[in-house]
Amino acid sequence: MTRLLVLAEGDSEELFVQNILAPHLQHFGVYARATGVVSKRLASGRKFTGGNLWSNVRLSLQPLLADSDAWVTTLLDLYGLPDDFPGLSELPSPPGSPLDNVRHVETALLTTMGSPARFIPFIALHELEAWYFANPRKVADFFGKSEIARTMERACQEADGPENINHGKETHPSKRLEGYGIGFRKTSAVAVLKEIGLDAIRARCPHFNAWLTRLETLGAPA
Repeated sequence: MTRLLVLAEGDSEELFVQNILAPHLQHFGVYARATGVVSKRLASGRKFTGGNLWSNVRLSLQPLLADSDAWVTTLLDLYGLPDDFPGLSELPSPPGSPLDNVRHVETALLTTMGSPARFIPFIALHELEAWYFANPRKVADFFGKSEIARTMERACQEADGPENINHGKETHPSKRLEGYGIGFRKTSAVAVLKEIGLDAIRARCPHFNAWLTRLETLGAPA
C-alpha cells in the first residue's frame, strides 16, 4: 500500500481530494488523504485551515514530510500565492509561459523544503477552478444555464486551454465563474468536477495530467 498525503489550500481542494482524487488513485494502489494548510492554532489544540501564506504552508508541510512512510504532494493555486512564496520573486524576466512559470515555482518549493525524495510539489495553473472549463457543457447543464457553455469555451480558445485562462484579478477562472450568474460556490460546485470527470480534465489540462500520471505510478511495483 502506498500512502499519499496531500496538503490542500482550502476546502474545495480538500473536497476534490476526498471525493474525486482519492477514489481514483485507489485503483492504482495509492491511498490519498487530504490535510488543509493550518492557518491558526488555539491553545486548546483546535486548528483552523485554509489559505496559502508561505509561513503556514511551510509549517504545514514539515510534519507531512517527516512521515518517512508516505509520499507528499500539494494542491495549491498559483493565483494568489504570496510574494514571498519560493520562486515567485525569481521568475525569469521577461516571464516565460504560464507552464514554465508554475514549474519554476514548484521546483523552488521542492528545493526550499530540502528536496525530499518523496515530495511531489504541485501548483494548479492558475487555480483549481480552471478545471471546470475542461467541459463547459457539463457546467452549463449542472447549473441549468445553457448560454454559459459558449462563453466558457470562448475563454478556453482565447487562452489556448483552461490552464492558461489568465491571472487577472477580475478574470481568473473562479472570478469568471462567479460572474456568470449561476450561483457558483467553490465548495458546493466540486460536484460538477465529478460530473466532468478526470479524463476530460486531464485531456485539456496538461499540467494537471502530468501530476495525476505521476501520482498513479506511485502504486506501481518498484
